[in-house]
Amino acid sequence: MKKVVLFSPTGYVGSFIKERLKKEKKIELYEFTRDSKPSQDTSDYDILVYSASITSARHETADKYVQDNVVSAVSMVNFSREHNIKRIIYLSSDEIYGELNTDVVTEKTVMLNPNLYAATKYLAEKIITESSIPYYILRIPGIVGRIWGENFIYTLMERIRKNERLELYNLERKFNNIVDIDDLTEFITTLCDTDHNSSGELMLLGNTESIKLGDLVSYMKGLYGSSSVIYNTETGERRYFTLDVSKAVQHGYRSKEIKTIIAELHQIHCN
Repeated sequence: MKKVVLFSPTGYVGSFIKERLKKEKKIELYEFTRDSKPSQDTSDYDILVYSASITSARHETADKYVQDNVVSAVSMVNFSREHNIKRIIYLSSDEIYGELNTDVVTEKTVMLNPNLYAATKYLAEKIITESSIPYYILRIPGIVGRIWGENFIYTLMERIRKNERLELYNLERKFNNIVDIDDLTEFITTLCDTDHNSSGELMLLGNTESIKLGDLVSYMKGLYGSSSVIYNTETGERRYFTLDVSKAVQHGYRSKEIKTIIAELHQIHCN
């Protein structure tokens, strides 16, 4: 049995990670929130799954981002040392890359003007990578699935459902910046069950396939029977890239097809 601590089991991502890990007979799951009192706990654990974060969608103050994304990372690294954690699995963000406009980004791509949220996520990464505790850091784009939410994909689908006029950028470029919550929780479960000798790995997650954004929008229109008119605006200045997920695939990551994900979201949206 591996003793896995989940920080935090609340919220959209954390709750579904909790649901998935509780199904594993080889995992003994423990929950840790911002209100927990680690000083009262003397147990040792094997893995820390660190999913808690204040995202850019919250539009919080600088103090709040630093406290919740950076100071919390310091606290969780200290917790990991005190409880002999053997590996940290940290959920980071592809927003770290900032305003890049390029075809494909990899783990080695340099950031360009990241926003405040992204800067604090990067600092949290550095705190973990410099801790000498083995780690998996996952840089993740928009997460979707199981319930209706708020991000680019949800907004786009809602506007198409309403037959709105849409002005979009880069319709002829490839898109894979989407992660299904089931694929994410399955991969985290795989990482929890895997013993690697390496001290740490930084991996990008996205979809394992990529399709033209224009084709994706056309597919959405077909699902809704939408009359939305789409205007393609060409620009080299808007943030845009696809994610090289080859390293994650080597570690067992798999994903649903993009159109399958969209069809499932459409079903949720229409119910």
